[in-house]
Amino acid sequence: MTELTVITFVLAAVLIGMACVKADRVRSWRESLNPSAPEVPDAAFVAARALFIVMAAACVWVGLQV
Repeated sequence: MTELTVITFVLAAVLIGMACVKADRVRSWRESLNPSAPEVPDAAFVAARALFIVMAAACVWVGLQV
């Protein structure tokens, strides 16, 4: 059981780290891979950050329950 707890807490930390990445950095990385791709709106980054934080909270909850 402790392995599952550690995995969920590590996953939560990774998700929080992904939520902290700035939109400009993602845009520049994305443009280097596909320059002709359309621009991603700011609302998409806000939604992704919210989703990452909710998923991290769920991981913490599961880790505490186990």
